[in-house]
Amino acid sequence: MKITISIVAALLLTPRARAEYRTVNMTVFGMDCAPCAHAVHVSVKGIQGVNTVTVDLNTGLVQIQLAPENHADMRQIEQAIEKNGFTHKDAKVVVRGTVTGAANAFVLQVAGTGDHYALQAAAAPADLAALSGKIVEVQGTLPQAAKGRIPDTLRYSSVIAAPLAAGGQ
Repeated sequence: MKITISIVAALLLTPRARAEYRTVNMTVFGMDCAPCAHAVHVSVKGIQGVNTVTVDLNTGLVQIQLAPENHADMRQIEQAIEKNGFTHKDAKVVVRGTVTGAANAFVLQVAGTGDHYALQAAAAPADLAALSGKIVEVQGTLPQAAKGRIPDTLRYSSVIAAPLAAGGQ
């Protein structure tokens, strides 16, 4: 009985860092009317895990804030844009995941989504070898991919060890 309680207590009290998309910002082409912007807003907001969506009709910018511990993936976001007849440019993202790989072939695995990206430095490279196997928070750009496909590379501007979430969650 004591062993069971100890194991349960250890599992509940062990700090966990989440892996997930935090924010996604992209410029969408073709939105030239309020109903178009509204359709994109409703479609993206309908993805489980999306907290807020802001659509600026003048600039075409779609800003997406995602809930903690979400399992939304880029394919869902891209499909929400494309099913309304629009395309988008590069997406600026903040995402958590685990760095895997070695040498010049490091990959970010976004747990809970199946998404993974080859990491490519946009400027000064981070010490990815020191972060290998760790959960990190990455800020960067996902380049525009062919329709129906998600990018395979994330051009990062920063990679840091992910801080633990509030309350160890």
